[in-house]
Amino acid sequence: MGKGEKMKLILVFLFSISLSHAFTLNNNFGAKFAKSKVKVLVAGNTICDKLSLTVYDLKDMIEPAINDYWNEVPTTKLRLTSSGFTSSITNVNSGILCSPTDDTCITTAGGNLIPPVDHIVLACNDNNTNFNGTNVLAVTIPNKFKGKSIKGAIILLNNQMNSAFGKLSRQEQISVIAHEIGHAIGLGHSENKAALMYFQTVDFRKKLGQDDVDGVTYLYPIKFDGCGLIGGTITTDKIDPQMWQMGIGFGLFLMILNLMKKILRLLNRSQRRPTL
Repeated sequence: MGKGEKMKLILVFLFSISLSHAFTLNNNFGAKFAKSKVKVLVAGNTICDKLSLTVYDLKDMIEPAINDYWNEVPTTKLRLTSSGFTSSITNVNSGILCSPTDDTCITTAGGNLIPPVDHIVLACNDNNTNFNGTNVLAVTIPNKFKGKSIKGAIILLNNQMNSAFGKLSRQEQISVIAHEIGHAIGLGHSENKAALMYFQTVDFRKKLGQDDVDGVTYLYPIKFDGCGLIGGTITTDKIDPQMWQMGIGFGLFLMILNLMKKILRLLNRSQRRPTL
């Protein structure tokens, strides 16, 4: 095997490792938010009476749902912010939630349609059409697009009588909201049991799994120019919080190159050894 062929073999091996994942996307064209900073808000007029929650309770759960999960990922440019309350949203408490591409749903909803929203909006809802029984904790649909970019998504918590969501602990409810935010930013379910986006509620995660990290990094990767990291400067300006992430990415790239060189040396040595 020639040196060039060995190098190709190593590259294929490394590339295959990077593609070993179980995450999926929540739409067939890989839609995501165009901007890296996305607001998460509570519908100002939502009512969560059957869950014994107030709009302020929902707002308090958003911050840990984003900062303990999605904002912890160093390899993505996505940054979610808890941004208070929206103005009144028509039909948000009892209306039907449809994606803009679902014409049948929109026709069925008629005047009871929840309108498209901006950003990510969290609300409570008790419409049977949205939930297939009380065991469904929540449902999330991006319902506003611009081309292939998500402009807005709604997360509806199941506010039906005896809803399973109301029986969860606060930490479990935060985990569910974090899971639904994953759908709102473009991720589907995962078959990896260690992932927050796992399709069943086997247990409630207090952090993301590697598959979740891979998924959000795939949708919102950090882009950097390696040449921009050469040299140095000193400044009194605040440092861009993503610079250290870029440095980690560049360092990993160098580590992979070094690993490839070592593997090549080992392959060359093995060819010179006597065989039986």
